[in-house]
Amino acid sequence: HVQDYPARYSPQMGFEGCNVIFDTWVHPLIMGLEEHLLTMFRDDFEFNDTAAPSHLGGEGGGAHQPDTASPTAESSETEEPGAIAWAVSAEKELRKIPFFVRGKARRNTEHFAIENGLSVIDVETLYEAKAHYSR
Repeated sequence: HVQDYPARYSPQMGFEGCNVIFDTWVHPLIMGLEEHLLTMFRDDFEFNDTAAPSHLGGEGGGAHQPDTASPTAESSETEEPGAIAWAVSAEKELRKIPFFVRGKARRNTEHFAIENGLSVIDVETLYEAKAHYSR
């Protein structure tokens, strides 16, 4: 069968065979542990430090879910001065951004809002920040 035919010269004996076997075992391990991939997926619900292994399915204490309670008047008073608030529509729009760049998009948008003296980030601000940083 065509799929059973090796795509490259890959001996299994001798010094050359040792290299082939080593590469077959080690290269997938190295590629799976690259630091930029670990940091890229750090904020994702499935790949963060507190997430349970995905092979456990529903059992085994699932991933930590952040509180989704809406902020109250007391919490807004206790926030530090100059803190940026996100509108619900902007948060919804932010979730449409791929998870591996979502954190950077959030930080850039908040930085843009601080530079422009905005206290609440809405969808317009999100798109203005995107236009500003895409130049």
